[in-house]
Amino acid sequence: MKKMFLMLCVVAALLSGTTVWAHSTETEASSKLKAALSQTFSTATHVRWYTEDNKFFTAKFMMGETVVSAYFDADGNLLSTRRYISEEQLPLAVATKVQKRYPNHKIRSTVEFDASNVTTYYVTLEGEDTWIVLKSDSNGQLSVHQRLKKA
Repeated sequence: MKKMFLMLCVVAALLSGTTVWAHSTETEASSKLKAALSQTFSTATHVRWYTEDNKFFTAKFMMGETVVSAYFDADGNLLSTRRYISEEQLPLAVATKVQKRYPNHKIRSTVEFDASNVTTYYVTLEGEDTWIVLKSDSNGQLSVHQRLKKA
């Protein structure tokens, strides 16, 4: 059980960009950034801002029950968003292809990433002795993003 928890942490870290977070610091957002967030995500709560270089900023917040990360430049332009979604929220084309191609794996997490109006899904699967992170577009074009062996 301890090994499975550790592997889940590793996979989550890879998807969340923890290597970047390790060097990012929490910061106070400028009024420009706050206005941009408020305009785009008017119901955001529990907002925290981070930056590594004071050129690009990440807002982590809640939208209802969903954790969202939004990435902005210093002028307040929204660059991309990331949110964890449930398996049921995957597009049908993605869900059916994953189930068909990997019938002996369990979906452990799903992340929706949107940049420049292109949505990409990252699906983490658990098999008997491997973890697989799949990358897919909304039409279900799957590719293996990462494969890890369980310890």
